[in-house]
Amino acid sequence: MNSQAIWQALTTVNAPLPLHIDADTLLACLRRRTIERRWRPHVRAFFREVGVDILMDMVVEGSVTFDDLAQTISFWDVDEDDENARWIREMDAVSVATPHETDASGDRLRHV
Repeated sequence: MNSQAIWQALTTVNAPLPLHIDADTLLACLRRRTIERRWRPHVRAFFREVGVDILMDMVVEGSVTFDDLAQTISFWDVDEDDENARWIREMDAVSVATPHETDASGDRLRHV
């Protein structure tokens, strides 16, 4: 994964913690592919400290999805009242509109 945003997140996550996490491990935690509890403080710091602009960049570049992040919040027991957690839940709830086949062909505009 060629994530540029993960490096920005890592500087924020690792700064106050004695044990540093690497990019691959953090992404594995965010995708719930690793569940080692020693990374819990890092995951919590990710949701608490990393700016929404970086979270959005990670989603846009395909590192994670809003669904990944929403499920990770629950799995790692992140504070649901945190501002970033609320924002992620809202973004996950927004469905991306895709044209329905009949709408795309103009059927809904056809006069009967």
